Amino acid sequence: ERTMLTERLAHRSTDEPVQDLQILHERVIHNFIVNRNFSSFAHIHHEDFSPLEDSNLAAATLTFPYHFPTNGDYRIVSEFTHRNRSWTKHFDVTVGEPKPHQKTVIDLSREKTIDEFQATLSVSPTRPVAGFETEMILQLRRDSKPVTDLELILGSEAHVALWRVDGAHFGHTHSYTPHMAAMMGKMHDRAADPQMRAKAMTRMMIAMMNEPPVLVFPGPRIPFRYVFSEPGTYAIFIQCAPAGVSTVFSFMLEVVEYQSGVETNIQSISVPSAERN
Repeated sequence: ERTMLTERLAHRSTDEPVQDLQILHERVIHNFIVNRNFSSFAHIHHEDFSPLEDSNLAAATLTFPYHFPTNGDYRIVSEFTHRNRSWTKHFDVTVGEPKPHQKTVIDLSREKTIDEFQATLSVSPTRPVAGFETEMILQLRRDSKPVTDLELILGSEAHVALWRVDGAHFGHTHSYTPHMAAMMGKMHDRAADPQMRAKAMTRMMIAMMNEPPVLVFPGPRIPFRYVFSEPGTYAIFIQCAPAGVSTVFSFMLEVVEYQSGVETNIQSISVPSAERN
């Protein structure tokens, strides 16, 4: 059944509504909803259903409907930005009568079929290592032909949401464009003060997400990069828009713990020259 969800952001000390919320990737609050066994996923916002009014911002209160697909336990992660700092808030919701915890089905296959699409996820290293950058490329085919009609969705070719399958270590990233690569390169100066580098990273990400959206990857490949903070099995949901239609492709990856002296098979994924321009 249709459920209305309402979020109110307030300062803990005063209970006053939070002002000056920033719009990033075309939305004020990004909401990610998963069944705790990772059998369903949604990425939704107030603005998907109702215009964003001044009254919403003044009260820091946003509302959106959702149809939970089945009974069970769900986790909602809400992500927003205030004064150039990103925040995430986590909520757990039980839908219907409480049930015994449903076991998460682990599927580590790198090829998936969704409707008429065939999706392949290339990963380097083939066994990602916690604490180190992992390179990923999603390659899409439609009825066995390369997809070349990807459109921007909320300012990016793709939104990637991921959790470790125990529900911890949520992450949210986007396509890895050449512009992002250039900006990230400036952050790799290990001689810089770590705190200053972290602040610069935050400023960089905010500035990057406020830039006018530009389509860089029309397909069939979309590259990503991510640093998994801890070892374990992760569920990954990649949302993109072939022919302008929002479509989600889900995968799972096993992330291993770093061991000194152990070969990790870290190597770069080959990216076509058109994607490096």
